Amino acid sequence: MAGHLAAIAIAGLFLSACGGDTRGSPGPGKSLPLVVASGVDAPLAARVALHVDTLHGVPVPDPYRWLEDTLSPEGRAWVARQEVFATAVLDRLVGRDSLTALFERAFRDAPTLSTVRETPQGVVLKRWLGDSPSLLAIARGTSSERMLRTAADITSLGGGSSTMREFVPSPDGRLLALGMTGRGDEGAAVSVVDATTGVALPDRIPDLLTTMSGTRYEVSWLPHEPGGPDAFFYPRLWPGSESHSAADRLARGRQFLHRIGTPQSADVAVFGYGVTPAIAMAPEDLATRVLAAPGSRWLVGSIFRARRNASEQYAARRTAGDSTVPAWVPLLSLADLAGYPLLHGDTAWVLARREAERGRILRRVLGDGPAPSGEWETAVPERRGVITAFAVQNDGVYFTERDAGAVQLHVVPHGETRARAVTLPVTGTVRLAPRSPALDGVLVSVESWATPPRWFRVVRGGVVVEPLALDDGGKAAVSPTIVSDRLEAPSRDGTLVPVSIVYDRGTQASGRLDGGAPLIIEAYGGFGSATDPLYDPFVQVWTSLGGVYAYAHVRGGGELGEAWHRAGTREHKQNSIDDVIGAVESLIAKGYTSAGRVAIQGISFGAIISGLAMLQRPDLFGVSLYEVGGPDEIRAAALDPSAARNIAEIGDVDTPEGIRLLRAASPNHVVPSRLTLPAVLLHSANDDYNFGTEMLVAKHVARLQAANAGDRPVVWVRATGGHRWLSSLSPTWAATVTSFLLWQTGVPRFQPTPHAARTP
Repeated sequence: MAGHLAAIAIAGLFLSACGGDTRGSPGPGKSLPLVVASGVDAPLAARVALHVDTLHGVPVPDPYRWLEDTLSPEGRAWVARQEVFATAVLDRLVGRDSLTALFERAFRDAPTLSTVRETPQGVVLKRWLGDSPSLLAIARGTSSERMLRTAADITSLGGGSSTMREFVPSPDGRLLALGMTGRGDEGAAVSVVDATTGVALPDRIPDLLTTMSGTRYEVSWLPHEPGGPDAFFYPRLWPGSESHSAADRLARGRQFLHRIGTPQSADVAVFGYGVTPAIAMAPEDLATRVLAAPGSRWLVGSIFRARRNASEQYAARRTAGDSTVPAWVPLLSLADLAGYPLLHGDTAWVLARREAERGRILRRVLGDGPAPSGEWETAVPERRGVITAFAVQNDGVYFTERDAGAVQLHVVPHGETRARAVTLPVTGTVRLAPRSPALDGVLVSVESWATPPRWFRVVRGGVVVEPLALDDGGKAAVSPTIVSDRLEAPSRDGTLVPVSIVYDRGTQASGRLDGGAPLIIEAYGGFGSATDPLYDPFVQVWTSLGGVYAYAHVRGGGELGEAWHRAGTREHKQNSIDDVIGAVESLIAKGYTSAGRVAIQGISFGAIISGLAMLQRPDLFGVSLYEVGGPDEIRAAALDPSAARNIAEIGDVDTPEGIRLLRAASPNHVVPSRLTLPAVLLHSANDDYNFGTEMLVAKHVARLQAANAGDRPVVWVRATGGHRWLSSLSPTWAATVTSFLLWQTGVPRFQPTPHAARTP
């Protein structure tokens, strides 16, 4: 209660309108917010050195290229001055201690379950305790938990600095493979523990290749054969890769088969670069997965073609002992726009978007011959909404569908053709949890912007929905005053863009919005990725303080299907920026906020949007948050491990047109010589899988500081760790970001005492 009263007291300070400057039009009935200057002199401008790359006849100026030399005394001195400046500016923050207390409570009260998987042995779950995960097992049908590995145990598995990112149970549930990393995204490895005793097996694979953008550290088990060893497939770095650049190190990946109890030197390459001559692979292509399933005589393998940002699928008959390279044959092409196939017996199932922009589920009986027989047929046709995921269980095909801002669960029982909607107690987002295909039904988590995740078992063809008897460790209650709105904002070309909005009416004047609230807007707009309603402690605190949170589902994302994705790629990338600008203008027009009170946040690939929107319409924003993004996509093409997958999204360095597209999508290449910027907070991480160097961010900082005609600070924060954003690192960082936003969006209580400018 004390914490709630404190939040209301702080929120009350949001509600007064502030006097302001004369930039732009803030919106109906509102003046621009008054923001006290930091009083800290910006660092000396970085030296400009003439450097121009000419690529396919296209000149690409790079005046701060010298900053990429991280060993030069001049570059190190410049970085040191930036660190001193950032510290001096952030030392001016007001209210950080009280905000830290709020975030500590919110993080502590949030659910600690992050992964739940069910096997024939029971439910296995991963629980987070702060930044350190503990792994527990829970007996099926009971609520009694038995600890398998404590946080200290997990850390010790990797030699004192490891974090468990993923775990994968063996099909029979006896063993658990843990995907581990060391500091940040470095040192990915696999450890194996006994699911009954929690004892670690000697097997440890130290050179796991992360197959996706710093987020997937999984293996795939073979079903256990009586009398035979347990075994799993895993993606492996190429020999000698540790001495090469980041871009080269994460190339030429292959899938290996490891048998429990044998040395890694005995592991067999079964799929990937150079394994099957008939399957040509570029170095940047990834053999992302090999999948087997109980009761199936087949394997399926996936190759991610990075330059096309799409995958091919292959199939092969399992061989006796699985000791030879499988005879892989094509199953699905890039044109099928297919995800990972699933196996249920000898039938392959897949979600594909060819001739079905919103997706359809296909199946194919592979048969018992040396090559797949049968043809693909439609099991679940395209629907009004977007099919997002599916699972094939003994009692039917379960799938989730995104429509009108929510995700619904459906089931098609085996032997039937009509999908049934499954009624769940929460409307928001439904996620399917991995479960043995030999079991009936599915496990699902359900959450919304206001409701923490809850877990259910859905069985008997969706007829029975049972709450899982799991203690999620959370104390957060559903707030009855949280409001989630949805509007359609017109973009520059008239396209209506969905925008999700969250606020707490209990913290607004007279229970309504009047344009005086600070607002965070976020967008991603890439790779067909989509964001659905989710419970986030940061958003909960922000709205409890009177702030508004908005997510713009811009083109380039997958919220409305594959056509929506394509409409925000390459020559159409400007649509993504126009969409978020249109969203901000609509939010201002409808009284959710006003100009100068908006903070735009872009994370990872989404930082393109925040970086470009700020440059194109600086009058709208009080703050731009640039989180773990790459501001120079032309240089990134040569330096970053994950750059190849950007080709299908924003451009390439192989043609003049591709270079022009990359330049247009690179905030660093379109900074004008002079403009009045909002405050800018840029964040990079020193062990980020995605980037070969964080000095591309340094060059962008130099360029922004040189161009800035205003007095708002451009602050660069360098954090230790991997591909995570500041507000997720700790309560202290969440409070730091929030205090900075409230200061720079003009909230009176968070303005520092004015004083004369000083040099840090």
